[in-house]
Amino acid sequence: MLVMRTLTSEDGLINVMCKFLFGASFLALVAAAPAFAADMAAPLGVAEAPPHFSWTGCFIGGHVGGAASDVTMTNATGASSTVNSAGFVGGGQIGCDYQFASRWVLGVEGRAAWTSLDNSHGATVRNFATGAVIPSEFAVSNNFLASTTARLGYSFADRALLFVRGGGAWTHEKVDDPFIDVAGTAVDPTATATRTGWTIGTGADWAFAPHWSVNIEYNYYDFGTHSAKLIDAPTGVNVTIFSLKDTIQTVTAGVNYHF
Repeated sequence: MLVMRTLTSEDGLINVMCKFLFGASFLALVAAAPAFAADMAAPLGVAEAPPHFSWTGCFIGGHVGGAASDVTMTNATGASSTVNSAGFVGGGQIGCDYQFASRWVLGVEGRAAWTSLDNSHGATVRNFATGAVIPSEFAVSNNFLASTTARLGYSFADRALLFVRGGGAWTHEKVDDPFIDVAGTAVDPTATATRTGWTIGTGADWAFAPHWSVNIEYNYYDFGTHSAKLIDAPTGVNVTIFSLKDTIQTVTAGVNYHF
């Protein structure tokens, strides 16, 4: 009888423990079911879709390209001539954009660049005291180009942006007109100034990485019509240009880092 009581007690204890372990295992399976189902819903080897790109934010970058200028000059004799030049342009830009209404982008940008625009051609200078007309070589150079613009763009294909821009522009202009006067003295009347004008342009931007984009654009700059007084400092000889119209066009490619 002592043996039978011991066996019955052990059997009851084992039965209780089995029920406890079965219940705990069932609860664990129930708790793990959502996570297991989520794992089953995403098969191995299927990459998640990349996040939607947004143009909202600020950027900094650089650009290089070609530039061409047209300078139309009217001198004291009333003769009009045009100086055309082509060269290199390269510099940097910084700005910020805001994407709204799903695909529209509004932004501002500042640019500053160096240019190699420099050209000259034959001209004439009239001496008002004697009436003599003297051959000369009229030259214009633009070695600096800057702008502050607003731009409006439309984003398509998620990472591509077409835009137009417009705003204010500045260039450093140097004009000189060297000649030999009637006394046989070589003089070089010169004037330098920073001209203010306006610019419009268009282009395309493509974001090829989460923080990087490349762009290509065309910009037209107009610095209006103005007069200029050229002075040769050593001799005091001066030349007045009654009308000088300066326009520049650029085509550039650039890269930006977005942050």
